[in-house]
Amino acid sequence: LVAPFTRVPFDKATVLGLRYDVRLVMSFIRMTVGFDLPFPTYKVSDSQMAENINGTMRQVSVQSLSAKELRFGIGAEYQFKKVALFADLIGGVHWVNSELAIDGFKADYSATSFAFSGRGGIRGYVRKWFFASATGEVGLIGDLVWNAELSVGFAGNFDR
Repeated sequence: LVAPFTRVPFDKATVLGLRYDVRLVMSFIRMTVGFDLPFPTYKVSDSQMAENINGTMRQVSVQSLSAKELRFGIGAEYQFKKVALFADLIGGVHWVNSELAIDGFKADYSATSFAFSGRGGIRGYVRKWFFASATGEVGLIGDLVWNAELSVGFAGNFDR
């Protein structure tokens, strides 16, 4: 039952959440491992629609939707004073769980998928240990189409 996820409110959904990344940069090479915990923003009432399931019209609504993602990547980074430009090839394993109501009966669905994407961005160091970054991402293979993010975080510089 894919159709409810291809229309409003999921076709242009805003997703907010947490990202935990660990990055190592050596000689302009970046290595990244991370975990995402996104939270889609939608109203259950906006997802309710009549669906044709095996020739019978049924009322379907998405009651809950949760996702997790394990990300890993390799790329390049160039730092000039307090600004760093970067580009990565990112691989991600996505786990999605959903609860649907079909004519009032609950059904749980889950899916696992993999995607490769290209990511590029800029990071500025606001203070010694803090940064802000803007990133754009485009899907190359898999279910990711595009992504944009604004983030803040902690950074450690271990230069000798």
